[in-house]
Order: sequence, then C-alpha cells, then structure tokens
Amino acid sequence: MNGRKLGSLVMAVVLLVSTFLVAVTPVAANTGTPSFAQPSFEEVVVRGSEAPLRWDGEDHPLTYDEINEVWVSAPITFQGGVTIEYKFVRDGNWMDGDNLTFTTPQSGDYEFVFHPTNERQVEVRPATEYDGSITLQLELSDATPNWVVPTVASSLNRFNYDISPMERIEDGLFELTIAGPAGEEIEYRYGLGSSRFQELSEERRSAVFSEEGTVVTDQVDAWTGLPVASNVVHNYQHEPYVVSPGEEVEITVTVDHFGPITNGAAYVTVDGTRPDGARGAVQNGNAVELTITETEEQENGEWQSTLQGTVPAQTENTRVKYVIDVWDADGEGSQFADTNALNSTDATEFAYYVENYTSPDWAKEASIYHIFVDRFKDGDESINFDVDSDLPLEEALKDWMGGDLQGIIDELDYIEELGVNTLWISPVFDGPYSHGYHPADFFEVDRNFGDIDVLRNLVDEVHERDMKIIYDFVPNHTSNQHPFFQDALENGEESPYYDWYTFYEDGSYETFYGIGELPQLNNDNEETRAYMMDEVIPFWLEDIGFDGFRLDYAKGPSQSFWVDFRHTVKEIDEDLYLFGEIWDNRDVISEYQGKLDGALDFSIRGTMIDAFGPNERSFEGITRYVEENEASYHPEYIMNTFLDSHDESRILFELNEDTDALKLASFTQFALPGAPIIYYGTEVGMSQSEDHRPFTEWQDRWYREMMVWDEADQNRDLFTHYQSLLDVRADYASVLSTGDYEELYAGQDILAFERSNEEETLVAFLKRPSVGETVTLPMVSGDATIRDAFTGQVVSEISLADKAFGLYVIDGEASFGDAQTEQITFTDFGPDSMYYDDVRSLLAAGVIKGFEDGSFKPTNTITRLHAGLLLERMLGLENEGDTSAPFTDISTSHPYVNSLHALKAEGIFLGDDQGRFLPSNGLTRGEAAAILVRAFELEATEESGSFADTVGHQFEEEIAILVGNGMAQGRTNEVFDPQAPITRVELALLLSRM
Repeated sequence: MNGRKLGSLVMAVVLLVSTFLVAVTPVAANTGTPSFAQPSFEEVVVRGSEAPLRWDGEDHPLTYDEINEVWVSAPITFQGGVTIEYKFVRDGNWMDGDNLTFTTPQSGDYEFVFHPTNERQVEVRPATEYDGSITLQLELSDATPNWVVPTVASSLNRFNYDISPMERIEDGLFELTIAGPAGEEIEYRYGLGSSRFQELSEERRSAVFSEEGTVVTDQVDAWTGLPVASNVVHNYQHEPYVVSPGEEVEITVTVDHFGPITNGAAYVTVDGTRPDGARGAVQNGNAVELTITETEEQENGEWQSTLQGTVPAQTENTRVKYVIDVWDADGEGSQFADTNALNSTDATEFAYYVENYTSPDWAKEASIYHIFVDRFKDGDESINFDVDSDLPLEEALKDWMGGDLQGIIDELDYIEELGVNTLWISPVFDGPYSHGYHPADFFEVDRNFGDIDVLRNLVDEVHERDMKIIYDFVPNHTSNQHPFFQDALENGEESPYYDWYTFYEDGSYETFYGIGELPQLNNDNEETRAYMMDEVIPFWLEDIGFDGFRLDYAKGPSQSFWVDFRHTVKEIDEDLYLFGEIWDNRDVISEYQGKLDGALDFSIRGTMIDAFGPNERSFEGITRYVEENEASYHPEYIMNTFLDSHDESRILFELNEDTDALKLASFTQFALPGAPIIYYGTEVGMSQSEDHRPFTEWQDRWYREMMVWDEADQNRDLFTHYQSLLDVRADYASVLSTGDYEELYAGQDILAFERSNEEETLVAFLKRPSVGETVTLPMVSGDATIRDAFTGQVVSEISLADKAFGLYVIDGEASFGDAQTEQITFTDFGPDSMYYDDVRSLLAAGVIKGFEDGSFKPTNTITRLHAGLLLERMLGLENEGDTSAPFTDISTSHPYVNSLHALKAEGIFLGDDQGRFLPSNGLTRGEAAAILVRAFELEATEESGSFADTVGHQFEEEIAILVGNGMAQGRTNEVFDPQAPITRVELALLLSRM
C-alpha cells in the first residue's frame, strides 16, 4: 500500500573539446539584457590544491555576475603546466562530488567561474591580456596516424606534453595560437599527448612573440614513439577488490581506439618483483591473456573495447603485481594501462594483496587521543631552541611553541585518567617546522621535541600503562632540506638520488600540492621503495616500538607501494595498525581497503556539525551517514572518527561554543561504529582564540593553540562527560565499535538507534535540548530488562526528561515503537483533544511545529506552503542542487525555495497551468488527496472509493485511491467535498495514517 519508506591519465589526443591556451583577444562578454536574478547563495569561495589557493579559508571569494548569472573570482596567479584540484564552497558548504581539475597552459592570471545551474562545469578562464602572439603551424608526415592530435610543450607550461592540443586544420595540418608579451622568446617541442611521444629531435624549437603575430611553420617526420590507442584504462578494475586466498581475480581494461586493437595481456608476478613483458611475451612473471568482450563505436568515430582476463588464485600473504598492455596483432608495439606508456618500465604497476583481510582487534576497539606535540605541553624548557617567547600569540602560533615529548610523558597520568587506550602523536622528524610534516631526516627527532632516547622512553611508558601509541608517518614527501633532495638538486642526473624524486625538463620537480619546500618522493623507484621498506619502517616499528602508523597523505603513493608497505608491516607483526589520511570522498577512501587497515572518516565531522550546529538539520542525516559508510567499506576497514583536528577548525568554534551541543555530538560519535578520536583539549572545552576565516594565511594556527593546563580555565564538567563516554566505550567496546547499526526512530529533533552483535544489544537515544518534554521510546513487545549503560541501574523504560541523551543495555527480546513526547505544550491543543496522539507522534518526529505564541491552531485551514513543508520534513526530501526558480511565482530568493524544489522534483506538487505554486492558498481536500497519493506512491485497490461530487473532478482518481486505501473517508457515503479547505489537524491525521 505504502510504496515509499519513511524515515588517469587521459592523453591529450582525446581532449579535442578543451582549449587551454590564453586567447590573444579576450572572449566577448554576454551583452544581452541582464536578468538581475537574485543569486542562490550569499557567498561562494574557491579552494584548491595549488598556491595561492588552499583547502581552507575564505581568501578567494567570488563575485556574482548578474548579467551572466555566474560567480567569478578575482584573477589568481599560477605557474604554467600546473594541475589544480579545486572545489567551490557555497555559504560554507562544499559542493558535492569529486574535486574539479584544471591544468594551466601557461603562467598568468586565471578567473574561476562557478555556474549555479551546473556546479560541476569546469570554467577557468585566462585573465591576462598580452600584446603579442605566436601561431604555430605543424605539418605531420604520413608516418603519423591520422587520428592523433599533437600537443605543444613549452617553457610556458613546464614542458607539459599532456595539455595544449593543437587544432586540426585539415588532415596532417594543425595550428595553435599562443599569447604572450611581444619580444619574449619561448622554447617548445611537439608531442602526441604525452612525454613518451615526443618529436625525435635533440634541440628545442624557439619563437618570439610579436604584436603583428609571429607565424611559424614546422614539420615533424618522426617521434620517439607512436600511440597504439587513444587511451588504455584499468584503474584497478578487478573483482573481487579485496582478495582472499583461493579466489580468482577478474581484471577489466577499457581501450579507446581509432585503429584496430586485437589482443591484450597482463604480466603477473607473485614474488614481490616487478612484472615485465610486451605483446604477450613474458620477461618476468606469467602472462594472463585478455580477450575482447565488447566493442562499441562512439559518436566521434572512435571505438571503445573492453578486455577481460582472470588471474589465478593465490595463497595467503601474496603480493600480486601486474602490468597490462594491448596491441594490434598486425601492427607494431603495444600500449600499457594507465600511463599509456609504450614499454613496461614506464607502465603503471598494479597490485593487490592476497590475505584473509582483517584489521587488529585492538584497533577496532581503540579510543584515540590525538596529540599535536608542539602544542601539548612544554616539559623541558632547556630544548626550546627555536621558541621566541616575545612574539604575540598571532605570530607565535606560526612557529615553535615549546611542546615536546617530555611534556607528553609528564601528562600520561592525565591521559590515563581521561580513559583513552591509544595515543596518536604528530610527527617529530627533524625538520624546519613545528608540525613535523617536513622530514629532513627519517631517523632523527627534531631537537625542539627531544631526542630518540626520550621518544623511546615515551613509547615504553605508554606500553607500561597497557596503552597503544601510533606515530604520524610521512611517506609521500621530504623537506627540501633533506640531504637526498639537496644532492639531487645540486648534481642532477649524476646524483644517486635523482630518481628518488621526479624532475621535469625545465628543472622543476613534483611536489606535495605545489609547495616547493615539499618535494614528492618517487616511491615507485626501486631504490626509494627499498629504503622505505628495509630501513625506515623497521626503525619506527621495531626499533622505537610504535604500534602502528597514521599515514599522512596516503593517496599520494601508488597502490603498489601500499601493497609492499602492508606486506612489510604485517611481516613485522600482524597486530600493527595502519590507517590513512585520505582526504576525499568515500569512493576514493574505499580504494585503500585491502591495503590499509582503516582510514580517517572525513564524513562524520560535517554530519555532526549539520545535526548539532546552528543549522540543526534533521537527525535523519546521521542514519544516512552510517548507511553510506556501510555500503562503501569492508567490515574490517576501520573508520577513525573525529570532530576536529590539526587540519580543521575546533568543533566548539563550529558549534558556537555550545558545550551542550558538543556533548550530544561526542555522545553520538562514541555510540556510532568506528574508532573515536579526541583532539587534544576538546575534552576540556578548548576552542579558538580567533575566528580563522578572516586570515588569508596560516589559518590552521588557530586549530593548534597550546593545551590548557590550568584547571580553572578547563571545563571540568566536559572532562567528566568524556570520561563517562570512554568508560562506557570500554565496557561495551566490541558492540559499539563493530556491532550492527539499526535506526529505531529518526526525526528532526529526536534519534534512536540500536547497536547489536551476537552477545549484546544497546539502544542510543537522544533529543535536542530544545525538546523540553519528556521523550519516551516505548517497548511495544518483549520482556527485556533495560539497564542504563552509564549508571548500571535497571530502568522501567527508555526515556529522556532532564538529560538529552542516554545509552541503554537491552537484556532479552524487545522491539520498540516510535518515540513519543509526554505531552504537547500547545496552548490550544492537549491530551483531551481529538487526534491528540496523531499530532503528538508527528511533533516528536519533527514534522509538525506550532506557532510562536505556543498555539497549534488545529481548525485553521492549512496553506499549500505549510502542507508542503510538512511533507518535506516527513519524507526527508532535499534539493539536489537546482538553483533555478521552481515555480513562476516563487523567486530564487524565497526562504523555502529549496523545499519547493525538492517537492517539485519528487512530483508531489506540480503547479497550476501557469506554473504557479500559490503558496498562500488554502489546501483543499481534493488537493490533499492528490499530493498524498503522489508523495506516498499509493496505488488503486479493489475497494477504491467513489462519491457523487467527485465524478469528473480533477482529482477523482486520487480521491478514490486515498479512500480505497483506508486513509480517508467522505463527509457522507455520497459526499467527499473535494473543494472544501482542509484543516491543520485533518492533514495531521492523514499524515499519521501514512
């Protein structure tokens, strides 16, 4: 009856649609009549990966362009050839989906454009005007396949061969115009979409910009290699993804090609060595044949073929590595996935680990205390070598503040009293900055933190207290002060460390997010990887004795690196714990299951701020968060949950300093699946001395202030609250960490959920403080005994009166009904009123709200707008990003525009023949029947009702369905009265029946 349940590198040869070079003449603006439509958002900012963009802050706001109805940033300066990941933040909320990407064709200024009606549209336009230009005209010989499109690598784009495609003028002839300052010379070379396919020439070409426009005619007769296909993609498409011993693995490859592709192969090793082979001939490992299973022609005349093959089953703890190539049996050469290389040496090495995948049990049940070492406690003032005590706080927070390893040792009693069982400390590598993420030596402790002996002492002291300690490890990059990098920088290709990093033709090098101080390690280089596996990892885990790693920027190194990393660590001790910082969406985070034991959960913080912050969004979002996690992650892949961190603003700041809201958020965090993390100081009410948002640099300094040690300045009530959470978490560690989650009740202001395993069942129950009434979760069947998990006392029922949350142990069989408030405080509607119970259930669910004067006005006609809002709350509808006007009489600035969008998108409210919503009109009984049938997807029954006054009526069918389903009845057997207005209490009755 009720149908709705409530409560890779892609080669530039295929980038024909993209033009990245700066135009000589600026693109003409839209000169049409301005609409002067009101913007959908009050503020839009752009954040990104490459300086001067950052992933925090408001320092790059966009301005609304009323004529074109888009948001545009001020010009931002970038180097050429840099790939920027970026996202827009609208009114403080991140846009949905993956990061957008754009590669700058040359150094200069660029404007970022945000399209409210198509948020994922990539438009980054040049903002620099030049007085000169160069037009390159290139003629290709017949030896070059006619389907390829050449690209121009130049001194303007760091000799990036992947971008700047030329325009085809005719077969074999291409052209590209580049803008620049008149009189300036550029050097350039031609490629075929990749540095692997360069023109065969030892010397670079050159040309000079001129005001009249320099025209250069070139010819290329030979290349270092020719592509076999437009693009070959595997991208770890293998099934199963997490592989157990004895399981065969099917791998899938997708090939875009103009010419014929007939064969494919994977070259597989199982001994940890790099596989090698080409065109089916094996040099190292074994070949797995890939056969074409499907070929489809694309709109551009290109073909897309799918190839598949099966890798044989392997035994426990096997590292399976493979490279893949495809070829034409009648042609020459082959092309490898995903780099599109022409040889296996330059190919992507794919890998997976075969094991009965499990994570350490202690890590599943961990409650983690996160310490930022330099800001925790100064335990040894004699080593404050780089601390400047005369600096004002605003400047001091950019530098060393004096926290050290001895300070942690001194406060282990405090940490133990709090009740956590695991410490996570930030890096203490020797390096130039207090945060430790710029390692200049992987085996030395920075003198400002102490030394190796103090570190060993800390680890030993933690272990003596039967606690674990995790080190924040940095595998992706080094400081530019590291001697290996300095050697490579000074000696170039003569340095033994040159291939430990990635240097480009113009002398630049690969970095962590464009930060020159952080050159990125080439962990796919054999010597670099061996250094990490054979020397660095054993030092920290065996010699020092850490119990695992938190892995900084885990999505930097390759998957193959992580397979070797896991194998190395688990060979030392399978009980060591590995969890990664993978700051991305769930799809990307899930790619590391089977390699890592867990990851930081970047979804929970936003969920908690939405639910408990100033916006007070429905608690239904909490269940959605859990369900999305469960659908994304392997049961053994531990989510490490956090509310704040050294990289994100203090949670109390985001909750407007509301400690009651923090208590609710932290209770929910500890009651949900995963391993909860407490960021130092949050347990005593630490917030921020300043709002970080106005600062254009070093915003994170305000997340990293010195720990408060004076008890007079600590919130001891909050400390006691966290102690209680940790005590209960320890008592019920198994069920709370990995037990099943089931929503029992979710509304705007009330939430109940069950956590259970084979041994235990707990029920978490919470309400907002604004819900003043006693709220009860009635047990409708069963004879279970209910105990308060915090006090151990047996209680007669699950209810919340003076407190906002509770956790209850259920001993025995029980099932629960909807949450109920004890009484309704409406001045004109109480327990003696007709339909009181129906209204009460909707009130508890957050569907119905009264008026400011405390009344309900049950007999008032309900307007179309208010009826729509009730349905939106009841169904949990959300606008999916549509920013246009949903109806002709509803502007984009209407306070409920998003609600009306959601109702229209679901087909619940359709508007009249003029497209109007008519929000102030009273809802009729006939209209109510129509929207309820649509909203709840009701279907006709054999007993559908019929009335004399509904024959021929606009909503005759919907009225019959509603009555036939027993949801409504007529005034009499003959009269339904479809044009009569429906009252607020009548609609509440109908909704409660749904």
